[in-house]
Amino acid sequence: MIQQLGVMLCKEREKMGEKQKSIAEGILSISDLCRVERGEMEIDYFTLQALFERLGKSVDKLELAVSSSEYESIAYRDRIVCSIAEWNYELLEKLISEYQTYIDKRRPIHRQYMSALRAMAWYVKDRDYASCLHGMEQALACTLDGDWRQKLRSGQRLCSQEIWIILVITYCLWKLGETDRLSGQMEQLDSCIVRYYTDAEEQVKVYPHCAWLLGSLYLEQNRVEEAYIICKKGKECLVENGSMSPLWEILELEEICLERMGRQEELAWCRVCQEAVAFLYEAAGAHLESNIMAAFMKSSFQGELIITNELVRDLREAKGLSQEELCVNICAQETLSRIEKGKRSPNKKKLYQMLKRMGMNRENYYGFVEADDYELYEKVRQFNRCYARGRQAEAEKLLDEIENGLDMTKTINKQYIGEERIWRQVKQGKISREQANQQLWEMLCLTMPPADSGMLVYRIPFRTEYIIWNKMAINLRMDNKVKEAICIYERLMQCYQRSKVSMQYHAVPGLTLYINYTGFLEDYNELEKAEQIGKEGLNHCLACCRGDMAGDVLANMSLIYGKNGLPDVEEKYLRYGYCLVYLYDRKNVMDILRDAYQKNFHKNIESVLHIKS
Repeated sequence: MIQQLGVMLCKEREKMGEKQKSIAEGILSISDLCRVERGEMEIDYFTLQALFERLGKSVDKLELAVSSSEYESIAYRDRIVCSIAEWNYELLEKLISEYQTYIDKRRPIHRQYMSALRAMAWYVKDRDYASCLHGMEQALACTLDGDWRQKLRSGQRLCSQEIWIILVITYCLWKLGETDRLSGQMEQLDSCIVRYYTDAEEQVKVYPHCAWLLGSLYLEQNRVEEAYIICKKGKECLVENGSMSPLWEILELEEICLERMGRQEELAWCRVCQEAVAFLYEAAGAHLESNIMAAFMKSSFQGELIITNELVRDLREAKGLSQEELCVNICAQETLSRIEKGKRSPNKKKLYQMLKRMGMNRENYYGFVEADDYELYEKVRQFNRCYARGRQAEAEKLLDEIENGLDMTKTINKQYIGEERIWRQVKQGKISREQANQQLWEMLCLTMPPADSGMLVYRIPFRTEYIIWNKMAINLRMDNKVKEAICIYERLMQCYQRSKVSMQYHAVPGLTLYINYTGFLEDYNELEKAEQIGKEGLNHCLACCRGDMAGDVLANMSLIYGKNGLPDVEEKYLRYGYCLVYLYDRKNVMDILRDAYQKNFHKNIESVLHIKS
């Protein structure tokens, strides 16, 4: 996949009219980039990610198959950010030491990250802004030669890592009292992000953080109106993309601005939103503490990762093959054993040979739609968001455009478009849910036929495969076959739990899985288990920094507490669930929760929250 992404990178760069130098400078040589773009050279996940980010694009839209060691390096970064957020210096030092074994220090992007972590350690240990500043400037120099301020003025393309380092540098300068021209520099960074980060999914990882810092600088200069305007832009970016980082910090800044401007009605709503976010953390059993330095490094994750080592093992076992049978004329049995245990990364060519022997063709290896044009992946995301927000006409138009742009002879493209068309027919009442499930099953079997043992979910489903399973479960529930629907979610959850990959890295499937599994268990009166799954779902939302779906989980959990005879708890969960759904403008869910509140508590929820209808 990394190799295929290199070809996609080239096409996107040329479409945008960018020279190779503008995205490669400081990250890798032009000659290496040429080889990457021709599909002749594979590079690590973080280097490839940085190249896409310099084009303002996100790799989160694509399912990525990574080796066990690559996955470990990705997971370590999240644990490192958590240690910073918790001010845990000892744990941070331990993680930094362990992380070094997973990276290629020859790559500038990795040297930069390690240098930035050492600088951050000084901050976590002693709040030493001066040492942190010095270390971050050294880190930035790993990829940006010369004065970074001049780079900003000249419109240098930046990756997310470079941006958050600049934010930390600016924050340290501010705390040290060196505020001369800081707001001007942040204005330039703000313009740079808006201009180059045209992919909303990537923009949300850096823009709200920049908006918070610029708004804070404005506020200190008593430029309250300007502070509020930029703060509002940062919040809108978060809301549009369902993200939560740094929502709490932006709400705090918004509160100060509204208070100073005397805008009482908006101030009241801002405080309600703060209460809802605080309640979300409380309900999840998590600790909410603002640490903007950690927030600069943290953002929403909306992608999915699959470990190639596990994929080979799970497929082999499902097919009933021994290691000896699978590796004949491909590799030594000892080599395969080490691959399956994650002690060795599989050779790409041999990996494809093994997968093909097990009936998984190269073209459907990654599950999602297969396209060379990045724009099609952007349209898929737009389609999903339009559909979730009830914008049906726009969603239908996008689906037509996606189908016209895909090579429909490819199995996975046929599967994706097929399941979406089936689902539309159900919604329009053209076919029954039972008929739909028969057709969905046929679509699923294109890439995930039952194992020889009869096992149905024997490996981590790819995104489209998960969508099919989920829609089949919903159809069963709507036909009052709740237990059968629950069985699907149980199988899916067991499969995810067997994997080394955390649910955090199955962001999109995880959100709907936790929401529906909680709701179906409650409907079947398995209340204790429903509450457990619901709390896991809330923690999943926090781990992925996704606030848009957290309201659905809270609302489903309110039903559990209602059945348990706890009306006050039921009301609070439903009220704050509605608040989060309202905040993220999910109109189709808002109507459902509004009616539920009226029915259960005989009050208009918007009047209770003092917001306009």
